[in-house]
Amino acid sequence: MSGTVAAARSALAALETGWRVPASADQRDALLAYADLLMTWTARINLTGARSADQLVEEHFPDAFALASRLVEPARVIDVGSGGGLPALPLALLRPALSIDLSEPIAKKGAFLRTAIRELGLGDRVRVDPRRGEAIADAAPPGFDAATSRATLAPKAWLALGRRLVAPGGRVFGLFAADAVPAGLPSVLYDGGRRALVQVDVPRGTVGLGDAGTGSSRRPGGV
Repeated sequence: MSGTVAAARSALAALETGWRVPASADQRDALLAYADLLMTWTARINLTGARSADQLVEEHFPDAFALASRLVEPARVIDVGSGGGLPALPLALLRPALSIDLSEPIAKKGAFLRTAIRELGLGDRVRVDPRRGEAIADAAPPGFDAATSRATLAPKAWLALGRRLVAPGGRVFGLFAADAVPAGLPSVLYDGGRRALVQVDVPRGTVGLGDAGTGSSRRPGGV
């Protein structure tokens, strides 16, 4: 992270303020340690398009803060298509009450995730599942409190899968480019209107694809 530490810290501070998700000094250090580790591994395998830690924080950490603004209480979460750990690992660092399963079938990405979990001290509540999300849903009703995914599938396909992964009363979150979200899906725009957080609340009892939660076109706080 040579030459980018100050810029990365400044970007983190801006995200904390904008999303009203404060982080402790230890959490900030852990978030930057994750960024450093990801950039180191990216030199060997393609895990992110970011080329510096400050770019990583500015362009990719907003997704984690968006989720952290919604996942405040203790919960069991599954992240599908975890790749290099964005946004699930920063989310885990921001919300220590969450237990997160990372669904990542690609071996080299799974190797990075396991290394990051170990080095960040998250092994007691974050684990890697090498199965695809569909296989996890097929094996048994998983019953997670929330399911998250960042552009792994098209929005409607992800919501259909996410519903199979959560228990009744759970929530499904999808992170997408704003222009990829079909009209009518409840979403919150952020990052200058370029990104969208889609949230669907799964009712207790029988669930149909048309059932949705509530959302708005603006970020919390109107920022």
